Amino acid sequence: MQYTGKVLEHFMKPRNVGVIPHADGVGTIGSEDCGDMIRVWIKVVNEHLVDIKYKVFGCPAAIACCSMMTELAIGKHVDEAWDLTDDQVAETLGGLPAHKYHCSNLAASALHKAIMNYIFKYPNKTDTISITTLIDDIPSENLRSEHGLSLLINYGGKRILFDTGQSDLLLRNAKMLDIDFANIDAIVISHGHYDHTGGLYDVLNIASKAKIYLHPAATEPKFSKKVSGAKSIGISDSAKKAIQGRDVIWTTTPAQLFPGIKVTGQVPRMNDYEDVGGAFFLDENCRKPDELLDDQTLYIESAKGLIVVFGCAHSGVVNTLDYIGKSTGQNKIYAVIGGMHLLNASKIRIANTIEAFKKYEVQKVVPLHCTGQGAVENFKNAFGDKCISLETGNQICF
Repeated sequence: MQYTGKVLEHFMKPRNVGVIPHADGVGTIGSEDCGDMIRVWIKVVNEHLVDIKYKVFGCPAAIACCSMMTELAIGKHVDEAWDLTDDQVAETLGGLPAHKYHCSNLAASALHKAIMNYIFKYPNKTDTISITTLIDDIPSENLRSEHGLSLLINYGGKRILFDTGQSDLLLRNAKMLDIDFANIDAIVISHGHYDHTGGLYDVLNIASKAKIYLHPAATEPKFSKKVSGAKSIGISDSAKKAIQGRDVIWTTTPAQLFPGIKVTGQVPRMNDYEDVGGAFFLDENCRKPDELLDDQTLYIESAKGLIVVFGCAHSGVVNTLDYIGKSTGQNKIYAVIGGMHLLNASKIRIANTIEAFKKYEVQKVVPLHCTGQGAVENFKNAFGDKCISLETGNQICF
């Protein structure tokens, strides 16, 4: 495929080339495959990109993509500009030669880095990242607990509810904490088990504007095998009905909630020492094992590094961290928080989990819910005061 006329036009007469002195955000990106390097500067007024400049060391495709990116992004709100993708830039140019899509088509990615630089540069505009435990297995003095997990995440003016516990208890706890679910922007379901979805129906009756992020397999029937027989542990019929007609993003693949906040979608299982953590099945006769493909994890880009939020980590903590590291290109993770389903884990699995935390230079380990006391003690021995204990109603800020 030859370069299109529009690509050649933007190459011969590139728009908005240059530098913005005292820019509000700067982003740099490059491709090791072909050596293209891009730097983008942005000027932000009232959360809108009023100016974008760039410099490129690269081929005609790289130059044209940067030029087109500026035309598509200037004037847009920061959130809207963040939604611009490299593929959209290429499509607007009429396409690129196949070998240029992944080495020269980096303009939108460079813009994303500039936007994140802006967010971190002006924390007063985005607020501190806070995570509040609405539901956890450990009670506090004033709030009740249950076996389950629900976290409220505040970041960049957005409020994300991560899981909903196993009952409407999170509504009562939220009331005690003066939290109004009507202001929730997004709801993430880590997987379809009852102790993470039990309060979903009640929340959806209040959180009318919230988008819902969950894997399609989360709504499938789910059972666990007990001595007394099979037990249904899936999402309730009432919650399934409540989801219908709502704004649902089905997360088989990674999905961005807002700038700097993503969910992994389905996580590949790569090692041989992590399993789903229990006898889980898709049928009442317990003949079809449930691989829990719906298990997903949320992660946040912060000024100090990635913050990873687990529901139960049925995909495996190490599998998940490796997937996030590969997806983001980052080799450091600042904090991990949530359920890690290591209650019955082998010594080898716990040791490998600790080694993964060390490999990624994790600075804060916050085990919750199903992690298991044995694993928690191992974390405390390995990480000392970097391992933090939370109770229901506690909040941690980054």
